[in-house]
Amino acid sequence: MKKVLLLAVLAMFVMVPFTSFAKSAITDSDLQAITAQEGVTINMSGLTVNVSMAEQAWGDGDGFTGYTSAGWVGATNVTIPTIGFTGDLTIDVGTSGSTTALKVGLPSLNLAGNVVQTLALGTSESTLTQVLGTSYMSGVDVTTSGYLVIKSH
Repeated sequence: MKKVLLLAVLAMFVMVPFTSFAKSAITDSDLQAITAQEGVTINMSGLTVNVSMAEQAWGDGDGFTGYTSAGWVGATNVTIPTIGFTGDLTIDVGTSGSTTALKVGLPSLNLAGNVVQTLALGTSESTLTQVLGTSYMSGVDVTTSGYLVIKSH
């Protein structure tokens, strides 16, 4: 029984015309319609960016009535979450009419976490020593998607 089944399968394979395995040529007009076959892809998944900031301050050079010297207010000891990337950055160039443009596809950017900083006053931007308290932001979540198109004008 097994031999009969095997012979039947082989017979069907031999009876299939070899033209069904043939390749056909693609016309020039079909080839012109194909896009996105070239370009550059840069995988960004292993990239992280650490941001640190020692101090951010805002000052008033002449003070106000009764407090006539310069004064500053700002943040020190700022902690910022790590920025992570996932996915690919893609670079392609193309022309539409007489305009050529560069298209940069962006990877996903993820900044998720908390920002903590000490708020303080001082006599200059680098002497914020009179502590007012701590500022805390939670649930910071920044994401990006999409692409940039760069062209001349």
